[in-house]
Amino acid sequence: MPENNTILGNPNTTRIDDNPQVNGENTPPAAPPATPPSGEFDFSGIVAKDGSLSENWRDGLPEDLRGEKSLENIKDFRHLAQSYVHAQHAIGANKIAIPGEHATADEMAAFYNALGRPEKADGYDVKGIQLPKGIELDDAQLKEFREFAHENGLSQKTFAKMLEYDASRAAKQAEAAEQDAKLEYDETVAKLKSEFGPKLNDVILQCNKAMDTFGLKDVLVQHNLLNNYSVIKALVNIGSKISESKLVDGDRSGIDHTPQRRIDEIVNNPDDPFYKKDHPAHDDRVAEVRRLMDAANRAAQA
Repeated sequence: MPENNTILGNPNTTRIDDNPQVNGENTPPAAPPATPPSGEFDFSGIVAKDGSLSENWRDGLPEDLRGEKSLENIKDFRHLAQSYVHAQHAIGANKIAIPGEHATADEMAAFYNALGRPEKADGYDVKGIQLPKGIELDDAQLKEFREFAHENGLSQKTFAKMLEYDASRAAKQAEAAEQDAKLEYDETVAKLKSEFGPKLNDVILQCNKAMDTFGLKDVLVQHNLLNNYSVIKALVNIGSKISESKLVDGDRSGIDHTPQRRIDEIVNNPDDPFYKKDHPAHDDRVAEVRRLMDAANRAAQA
């Protein structure tokens, strides 16, 4: 029968309980693994007890991964695990693939639609778009812009913003043109008043007759030439070289019977509503003065 201090009858085998280095608290760590074959990376020891990674942990990765910028900030095992989890969550999120250089028309269409482009050009909605005062959408131009927006992949949101911007730009241009016209008109009135004095009324009537005799009214109105001093002077010269009998009476509905007197009455009164933009009668007064000068201005542009 074997001794009590032997196992399976082997007198040379020591009992486990008798070896303090096996079950005791001072059990040494396991021996490091054998040195890896030449050319292979040794992964042992790349993770410290606190989870930090060794400086050279990426050396064991395939060559095409070692230089990845996204790995530069990973300094510990916890961060590595966290990055992986975040990446997995992102895979399930909605994503839009960016078409490559040689993408087909169908691929581009799918990309644009995913960004919010309507299926068809007439799907762009103009409801809720803020337009400046005095600006209205032209149906033909709106149709053209819708087609342009759809062809270039604009989303509904971008379409609306661009339309609002274009309307604002048009409003500013119209306002600037109106200011320029008013300035030109004021300068023209001042020049005519200085040059013709009390005879200005007769000059205006003569310009009207010359303009209507040669059918210049529509052309001058179309090209906004009725505030131009040179045009008016040209009509004055035409009228002065043609006998009164050959000049036909024009439409005087926009001209006071004594336009110069009325013009002088308005422009020489600094308290007149013509000079006060906030006055209720300002717009009407400006229109009145323009009517007084309308015929003369149109004639001068011939």
